[in-house]
Amino acid sequence: MAILVVDDDRNIRTLIEEILRSDGYEDIQCAESGREALELIIAGDERFSTIFLDIQMPEMDGIELCGHIRALPEYRQTPIIMLTSMKDKAHVDAAFMQGATDYMTKPIDITEMHARLRVAQMLFEEQTRAQEAQNREADLRLGMGASAHPASDTQFEFSDPVIIYDVPRVIGSTEMENYLHRMSHVQRFMFSAIAFQIDRPERLFSLSTPVEFYDILTDVAEAIFENTRQYDPMISYAGEGKFIAVLPRTVQLDRDELEAELSLTLREFGLIGGETVPMDVTVSAGDVVKMSMFDSTPQKMFNRALMSVSKERNTPKRARVNMMFA
Repeated sequence: MAILVVDDDRNIRTLIEEILRSDGYEDIQCAESGREALELIIAGDERFSTIFLDIQMPEMDGIELCGHIRALPEYRQTPIIMLTSMKDKAHVDAAFMQGATDYMTKPIDITEMHARLRVAQMLFEEQTRAQEAQNREADLRLGMGASAHPASDTQFEFSDPVIIYDVPRVIGSTEMENYLHRMSHVQRFMFSAIAFQIDRPERLFSLSTPVEFYDILTDVAEAIFENTRQYDPMISYAGEGKFIAVLPRTVQLDRDELEAELSLTLREFGLIGGETVPMDVTVSAGDVVKMSMFDSTPQKMFNRALMSVSKERNTPKRARVNMMFA
């Protein structure tokens, strides 16, 4: 498996290459600019399993390069680890919005790099196995005369936290956890989370094809973004029809009002009262859960937010939001 290192600093490139070789990796390529890296990737002589990108480079920086890489279908899920000496949140946010998987700060910590690379390689191997399984299924369908439409290869289970593409401020669940885990204790304290749950998601999944259900998830993600965009959220799909949005700690939301706004947006998208989905799609919102100073792991905050929306689903609402359209 080939690894690509992109950094305009020759000393950094050499250091990372030495670290990788000491960990047993031999197939390593380096590029000193975003343009050179993109040419290597597009040439296709090597299929890179992990890519390290420096954020701050002249001409094409690592954030822009990350976006170009993610636009290539074969690299949509390849682990991309950003390298930065910059501490400001804006650059890190921008990298994740362009599809970064993780990030490391300079100076490089050897033990940390070994750990991050092992996780990245595990992700790549898992994605490769999943893609091979999909390809085998596609070949079987073609042999049986089934549709060869590209979308027919989209296969996933109800519980899978699939990545939603092409919706602003939406990232994968792994990327979301990495983003928060790399922050200091004090930085994490500045965040809160709110969960969203598609109502009756199991039935909706069973009545839809995987492609149709994925399209519904994309529309719901966009509806969540449109109704929280003023807070610069980070949104992720957690599987089973559940979404998590990370917001600034100071945000105050009225749950009933938010659900009503979501229903309006979903109606505009044709998911309520439309003819393109097997049933009306409605979404419940949970409580805004704040990070605790004494229990500040992102996963525990997410779990409390998800429990809040699950409890809400099992409790009769004061008024069903979609009744307002009756």
